[in-house]
Amino acid sequence: MELGTIGRSVKKKQMSTGGLDVVKYVAAILVICFHCERIFQDPAINHLFKNVLCRVAVPYFLISTSYFVRRGQTQSSDYIKQYIKSLAKSYLFWSLIYLPVGFMWVQQNHSLSPMLYPIALIVGVFYTGMYYHLWYIPAMIFGIIFVQWLLEKVGYIVLFVFSGVAYGFGSLETYYAYIENEQLKKFVDQYLRLFLTTRNGLFFALVFVVVGFFLWDYQEKFIRFHKYLITLLVGLGTLLVIEGSVVYANVGIDKNFMWMLIPFTSCLFCWSLSINVDERIDVKRLRALGKYYFFIHPLCILWTATLVNSYAFFGNTWLQLTVTLITTHLLSSLVISLVQQLPYYYFDLKLMLQVNRSYLEKFI
Repeated sequence: MELGTIGRSVKKKQMSTGGLDVVKYVAAILVICFHCERIFQDPAINHLFKNVLCRVAVPYFLISTSYFVRRGQTQSSDYIKQYIKSLAKSYLFWSLIYLPVGFMWVQQNHSLSPMLYPIALIVGVFYTGMYYHLWYIPAMIFGIIFVQWLLEKVGYIVLFVFSGVAYGFGSLETYYAYIENEQLKKFVDQYLRLFLTTRNGLFFALVFVVVGFFLWDYQEKFIRFHKYLITLLVGLGTLLVIEGSVVYANVGIDKNFMWMLIPFTSCLFCWSLSINVDERIDVKRLRALGKYYFFIHPLCILWTATLVNSYAFFGNTWLQLTVTLITTHLLSSLVISLVQQLPYYYFDLKLMLQVNRSYLEKFI
């Protein structure tokens, strides 16, 4: 589709995004729950909660982000470049914050020679993330750039086929226990030995970015199906739980990939667009909190783990989760307040420098 054709869609009546912000806020909490210790004592229930429900969050973020990136591109041809530049700056800042923690993790889990530390740093920044949650940013950046580049050359049919095949290869990590072909198993083993994981921009993020772009470009066509979304969500959610049970029966190397995540999160996103949010709810605040929850929560999990080791009574997993959520919220709120104050400090500093310069010029 030509950019000019897409540009005409800017004039269309846009749906409310308040529901998206609420769902994204809940998804940010699910990410925290996923990264915390076991929550439910029953293994099957814990699996369904953490590896089915909580895993909806990341695909939802990918679809939502790419949807709005595509919308921004319809308003400015330079939008994607500016967005990625801004995101890269934020990513590098948080990478520096997590650099000491990531370095300690590498020391504890891998016997790397000090000569290989620069290579590990490059891999961390451009591929795996400096800490376990930051992989999402380079994966998303790659997905957006790749989809934008390929969409200019081919249509959505080719994009969906390519990204589906890529996702299929990535899912071999999840369905590793079901692979009967020994040659295929050896190939997967060799790949993982070299690239560590298939959870990356090409094999995981790509298909969700394509979905996000597609949903924006054809948003008006999906409006007519909104009355069926609840029924679809229930049906797709049931299939997702069934697939999660299949994965639980024979656990693979990891559980990042499930096929039903693609249609379920796509449908969930479309349903979110139709949610009417009470005006008393500050959705902008929820949007900001969700953002900082993502970046900050691993630090709070580490702090909570320190308390667990220090106080025996703190061993209850629900109490650990509660403390993690509270500290993440308080620290995120503090960061938001500081960021909001920065423009005022900058203005005061600039004004002070101008006054001092004017004062000095009188004596020069």
